[in-house]
Amino acid sequence: METVVQEQNAPKSKMTVADIAAIAQVSAPTVSKVINGRSGVSDATRERILTILKEHNYVSPVSPSSRKTGIIELLISHPHTAWADEILVGTLAGLEGSGYTPAVSSCPPVEWSFDPWIDAAVQHGASGAMICLANIPPASIERLRKAGIKVMLVDPTGVVPQDVSMIGSSDYQGANDATRHLVQLGHKRIAFLKGPDDWRTCRARFNGYRSMMEEAGLPIDPDLVTGSVYYYEDGYECGQRLFAMPDPPTAVFASSDMQAAGLYQAAQEAGLTIPDDVSIIGFDDLPYVQFLSPRLTTVHHAIQDMARLGARSLVKMINGNESLTRIDLLTHLEVRGSTAPPKR
Repeated sequence: METVVQEQNAPKSKMTVADIAAIAQVSAPTVSKVINGRSGVSDATRERILTILKEHNYVSPVSPSSRKTGIIELLISHPHTAWADEILVGTLAGLEGSGYTPAVSSCPPVEWSFDPWIDAAVQHGASGAMICLANIPPASIERLRKAGIKVMLVDPTGVVPQDVSMIGSSDYQGANDATRHLVQLGHKRIAFLKGPDDWRTCRARFNGYRSMMEEAGLPIDPDLVTGSVYYYEDGYECGQRLFAMPDPPTAVFASSDMQAAGLYQAAQEAGLTIPDDVSIIGFDDLPYVQFLSPRLTTVHHAIQDMARLGARSLVKMINGNESLTRIDLLTHLEVRGSTAPPKR
């Protein structure tokens, strides 16, 4: 299946087809043929019109009734990560044989304007949009809907309106199970590496950790709750601080496998052996964790399944066979070699 990678456009032009035609010194129907990819225009004229369209950031209006183009806009936050790779693989599997092709864009994990991306989606005549690990404002969702574009959120970071389709996971339960595993091994000083505080998934994972600690009657040392982003560097820096404490934790539960990988490096540099000196648990079960030694105990987060189910449900919505999907896929703990009873 072909994947189209697009660049974000400049702000939408207010020029009309007639305006473009006047500049190019051709008729409006000729401009229309170029915009819609039809034949009957010489190569030189087509190239001149395309250049003018680009210079003026022209965005062609597309009516909802003509929306069935076979394009699904796929917006992925945190590109160039193993998580994003899993999303793409799952999406392609979900769209296999559907007749739809993903147009892939990425957005930064910070505050970002969705307007240029929505303009591009409208210009492409997209049938649907799947937004992954991003906090898209309700107003932007409404813009997509008014343009006749069906919307699916996958692993959303923000609050999701009740009438918007989404595929998530049982983050709270996964974190609760991971903390329970450490408690049952006999750990009492259990550190927690969190992600961004404004993410719904991060709050759910912290709440799962906190709930199990309270259930076990174990105090939560504020100094053991640290971290800010789901990256290797964050795990490494947090590990350096935690392992240098006078009374370091005997176990660390990281909110992501990337943070856990950073903890491995920090533990090695501190002269600690995993799991003899410190137990480590991650969250996601990304493919690369098989290369960590010892193999990482982690919460399996069905990222590919989320994307695959999201894509299939979105196609059903586009085809009128489904109206609303709201699913949290179950997580489960994969116990491997990075956890053991504490020595002290």
